[in-house]
Amino acid sequence: MNESVFDEVVQAERLERWLTRSEPTGATANRLCLFERDGTWYTVVTDERAGVIETTRRSYRDRSEALADAVEGLRFLRDFLSSRT
Repeated sequence: MNESVFDEVVQAERLERWLTRSEPTGATANRLCLFERDGTWYTVVTDERAGVIETTRRSYRDRSEALADAVEGLRFLRDFLSSRT
């Protein structure tokens, strides 16, 4: 998946609310964080206290794989968190 397709999917499915395009911080509660460090791409999901859920930590050498995983993770977050309200 390339960046433009990723952006289209995120917008079309209204997934922006759960996406952070940087490393997790104290302000990234209930988010999927997508970022690159030292040539490796990462996706991680944070909990309601902005802590990294370790079982969601994934690393990729290829950005397109990270973007595809991010879409799946964002869809899961949307469905899971929307069902809780």
